[in-house]
Amino acid sequence: MLIDCKIMTGVIYNCPNLSECLRNTRLNRMQALLLYFLNKGVKPEDIKVDGKPLQVSEILTQLSSLNPSDFTCNRDYQTRDNIVFETSLQWEEVCGGAKNFYNLTVEQLQQLVDLGFASPIERQNFSPAICEFLTFGRIQKDRGFIFTFEGYVISPFREDYRVSIDGIVFNGIVSQELIDDFQAFITSPDELDIKHNYLRAWWD
Repeated sequence: MLIDCKIMTGVIYNCPNLSECLRNTRLNRMQALLLYFLNKGVKPEDIKVDGKPLQVSEILTQLSSLNPSDFTCNRDYQTRDNIVFETSLQWEEVCGGAKNFYNLTVEQLQQLVDLGFASPIERQNFSPAICEFLTFGRIQKDRGFIFTFEGYVISPFREDYRVSIDGIVFNGIVSQELIDDFQAFITSPDELDIKHNYLRAWWD
């Protein structure tokens, strides 16, 4: 996993060691440790705190203290659109200057964050932030559960040019443990589906 250390942690060094990360980061200690070990390739379930496996609910309890003004959105909309839609868009023909997308993968979302197209702390009203969606998706993927994301992109000709995530979806056999993790993560979405082979949450 690649992350922009300055954006995600406030660390300006290219490859900080653990002590530098913890000393300089604007994340809380749990978030900084999590990102550090995930970057080292350690599986989430192998990360232990006080001898106990780190729980998803603990990982996602707090957001980064990054200020929105710290983020500068990459204006190369053609690259952004190709990541999301695998094709270029003719924005002059898009009604309202916004285009919905579905089935965005964890890898695509990671790429959008890495390249500066999506702010890690962007949220759709009362939804989780993008960094939380990404962390949850990565953790569940490591456990064999593939979630995808819904959302929209805004035209490069609008001042509010951005990428927003407003939904999360799982297709497959649903265990009670997965339901528990999912419900703890989503809290109170505007739309919610929980079925034996399908999970979806969406925020207006």
